[in-house]
Amino acid sequence: MSQRRTSPAGALVTIVAWLAVALLPLLFGLSDARLAFGLTGEPGTATVESCVEHGSGEDAETECRGRFVPDDRGTPARTVGLPPESDEGESFRAQLQPDGERARPADVKGRLSALILPTLGLLFLVPMPLGLTYLLAGRVPGRLVRYLTAGAASVLGAVCLAGLVASNL
Repeated sequence: MSQRRTSPAGALVTIVAWLAVALLPLLFGLSDARLAFGLTGEPGTATVESCVEHGSGEDAETECRGRFVPDDRGTPARTVGLPPESDEGESFRAQLQPDGERARPADVKGRLSALILPTLGLLFLVPMPLGLTYLLAGRVPGRLVRYLTAGAASVLGAVCLAGLVASNL
């Protein structure tokens, strides 16, 4: 059986598509992760005051609003948007976005849920060296590389799953 090699144009299209699928979740999730881990924004406590569901069926969206009290007592409290998975009456540690419009949970649950998209992007990037080796060189990578890839993918998958579970608690 003859082995068919991928053309350079086909390999380029595959690499660009693979990178797009992997980098988009990283880009979209990075600001939430930075906020949840306290790298940007203002720390404080958020209390959910109301959650209203707009629409019905698949088009339904939940909008939650609440009170954000900054840790810096010199700054006044304000009403902000909160994540739709919040429950009315719930209080949690939060980080206020730099624009002051929304707050993101900064507790363990908030941090795990903020890691969902970035770890999903990394999960897509992990097997890329294996795929490129097979695609461009036409050979299967060694056992050690396959084990390391499987281990990294397992850890990233577990973090992603933990974030999904935490965001639904």
